[in-house]
Amino acid sequence: MAYQGDYVLAALVDFKFCTVDSTGAPTVLSGTPAISVYKSNDTTQTTTGVTLSVDFDGVVGLNHVHIDTSNAFYATGTDFDVVITTGTVDSISVVGYTVGSFSINNRSAL
Repeated sequence: MAYQGDYVLAALVDFKFCTVDSTGAPTVLSGTPAISVYKSNDTTQTTTGVTLSVDFDGVVGLNHVHIDTSNAFYATGTDFDVVITTGTVDSISVVGYTVGSFSINNRSAL
């Protein structure tokens, strides 16, 4: 998991992550994959404004996440974790894997 940065409210957050099999080879994220964003230390999550592109640009195992933080779910002074909530890699569930994190006006004086 990688920290993506501290953003201003209503920013667009974009990042990529790779899924690999047990040998380390890039592998498709399958099984109707979905990504959710969790707010701070809360069980509150959202998929609103969250887009997952599997095999981005035709590259097997390369996944792209796009998050529009203009939704009311996002708030300043808050941390967020991006988590796989549905999906498999090589027939093995990857539900619960955190693939990224970011904050909104919570790290620097933007």
